[in-house]
Amino acid sequence: MEEKEIVTIPFVAHESAMNRMERANKRLFTIIIVMVVAFFIYMFIPSEITTTSEQSVEDTENSTINQSIGD
Repeated sequence: MEEKEIVTIPFVAHESAMNRMERANKRLFTIIIVMVVAFFIYMFIPSEITTTSEQSVEDTENSTINQSIGD
């Protein structure tokens, strides 16, 4: 059987890797929160904007007048 060699990692290298991972996790968490908020805002905005309009037609002796009033 071969002896397994024990690899030691310096404390400074371990701490720097942990700090990078924590920063990446914070960024990921922030992006997820922003995306969830954006999704809820998107879902509550109406997809159609409705307009109301009113048409009136007046007949005179020789011509027809069309009038359209709307938003």
